[in-house]
Amino acid sequence: MAEDRNRIAGDYVSAFIRDGPQAYIANLETSVDLYRWGGHVLPMTINDGGHVGTFVCSPRIGLIDYTREELARFPNRAIVPLLRTIVDSAGAVLSLANMNRVVHVNNWMMSTNLPVDIDPGLAGSQTDSLVARFPDHLLAIRSLTTRHSAELIDALKSAGWMLLPSRQIYLVDDVESQLMKRRDARRDERIWQDGSYVYEELEGVSEADAERIAELYRLLYLEKYSYLNPVYTARFVSMTQEIGLIRYLVLRDGEGTIQGFGGMHRFGRHATMPLIGYNTAVAQEHGLYRLTFHAGSRYAARNSLAFNMSSGAAAFKLNRGGTPEMEFTAYYFRHLPLQRRMPFGFLRMIADKVGVPILRRYQL
Repeated sequence: MAEDRNRIAGDYVSAFIRDGPQAYIANLETSVDLYRWGGHVLPMTINDGGHVGTFVCSPRIGLIDYTREELARFPNRAIVPLLRTIVDSAGAVLSLANMNRVVHVNNWMMSTNLPVDIDPGLAGSQTDSLVARFPDHLLAIRSLTTRHSAELIDALKSAGWMLLPSRQIYLVDDVESQLMKRRDARRDERIWQDGSYVYEELEGVSEADAERIAELYRLLYLEKYSYLNPVYTARFVSMTQEIGLIRYLVLRDGEGTIQGFGGMHRFGRHATMPLIGYNTAVAQEHGLYRLTFHAGSRYAARNSLAFNMSSGAAAFKLNRGGTPEMEFTAYYFRHLPLQRRMPFGFLRMIADKVGVPILRRYQL
């Protein structure tokens, strides 16, 4: 299994180096390389402090800029002015840390990086190696949960890393028993069986289908939510399908046009759908979002995969058996100058006193 993952990592990084990151993620500026951790080869992104464009390589965008935009949709409008003041204050303090001068290890440049069985015992030596290579960069590892990466988290803490919460996600470890038997999932299955869309798991992606998938992603993640999300291109769709990183599950209408899709990303027994999209102009009663999500659930159940539902749509995912789990990013900054280290204490305080309670209270 490690060999397959290593091969995919090599193909993925080679594509970004060969064609440039913006061929695949239009709003991303970064450098990409491979990093070896024991027997595992992992994608690594390197940013030198300038413009990045999207949260997948920018802690500042994820923590500050994206949060500012999310406040426009925050459910409790009465406390938004206070939260905005806190976020703006955190942004001002964090400007001292130059958080966009950062190296991310195991960064697949998607919303979720699936767990990897890297040796926790190497955390100390790997940290030393990274510091020696990047003495002026913040180090980061995204998408850590205590459910799936507890030993690695403990080892990173022992090596001097700090964990900060990033979002609340929803996990299902046994899709067949925990999700597919739920009332809402059974309703989704009835719509699936009675629906007018044709389901297909793409073996290859035509140029037209790749363009359509990129368009549907844009309609949902960019136009409806935020252009701070990665702007995946049609070339990204084609490349990730070709190297085996993502399997595209599509719903076609009677004319063969894709009206909804889910990009299923899996390693080992873990899976997630980092890309999803549907025709947002179609009336909600047609259930395109439900059907698209259900396609991923059925795929995970059929292949006995643990399903990371990612964040958002909390009630929808809770009703389908998802259990909330806090997701963290680990940061290492002990080698940096005092001015760049100091803001992390303030950030940790804000996270503990405000961030985590808000994420849990409002299921964000």
